[in-house]
Amino acid sequence: MNDHGLREKKKMETRQALAESAFQLAKEHGVENFIIEDIVQKAGYSRRTFANYFSCKEEAIANALTLLHSPLDFRYTVTEESLSPIDAIHFFIKHRFSLEILNRLHELVCLSKHHSTLRLYVNALLQEVQNYAKQGMIEKFGEAYPTSYYHLLMGAIFSALLPLFEEEISIQFPLTDQLTENQFFHYIDQIFEQLREGFN
Repeated sequence: MNDHGLREKKKMETRQALAESAFQLAKEHGVENFIIEDIVQKAGYSRRTFANYFSCKEEAIANALTLLHSPLDFRYTVTEESLSPIDAIHFFIKHRFSLEILNRLHELVCLSKHHSTLRLYVNALLQEVQNYAKQGMIEKFGEAYPTSYYHLLMGAIFSALLPLFEEEISIQFPLTDQLTENQFFHYIDQIFEQLREGFN
């Protein structure tokens, strides 16, 4: 790995340590009950280093989701050429989402329910993930479908998933010791079975 690669790896590790510390403090004490100095002390960095990565503690907390794993590349995950867009995104979710990610997303949604500033960052994060998936679909399928199709499809999928994380669906979180990925993906299969009626 060259010097540039090492620097980028170090930056990612620093960003991840700060975000994870912020998230753990939010879980332990509540979003309102700690400050940035607590984050940097827990992570072992300076306030100046924190400012290089995040504008506030809420942004750091929200980023604890995206930094669980390296970025997911839709094009390299979904390589089967015969899949339709809805089948491709179904495949992507089932092969790249882990129980760790699902529980982390649920925890962030729950934390944000009573903290409007954090809610803004969590919503922005969810929008970013949705846009990323939509862009991956466009790059894979191009003009085979109108742009509006991708927009409506991704909007429908995310609208179907969000109630799960907000505990409006019968699968309950956080249940790392009880909920299995099979339970979650059974629900995912049901969603896509229903969506295919309107998106094929």
